[in-house]
Amino acid sequence: MLPLAANSRVIRSPDLIATEMDGDIVMMHVRSGQYFGISGVGPRLWALLEHPMTIEQMTDTIVSEYKVDEQTCRGDILIFVQALLDQGAAQII
Repeated sequence: MLPLAANSRVIRSPDLIATEMDGDIVMMHVRSGQYFGISGVGPRLWALLEHPMTIEQMTDTIVSEYKVDEQTCRGDILIFVQALLDQGAAQII
């Protein structure tokens, strides 16, 4: 797998079925049958990943929409996206 960096282009995995429930996202990985849930800012990031987007683009978007400094935001997004990659919920393209 490619290492995750600020210029990594990431997109949702096509192997997931996802739906919104009370502001959260509930997903199922079709191949493994595993279920996942995301909340907080996660659903917004998930929406951004509908199309290929870099970590830097996600950071810029979230910093403009929420009260968070850029460094904290980038670090949190890197952790979140890495978790999605580890679970097969997203992929680097």
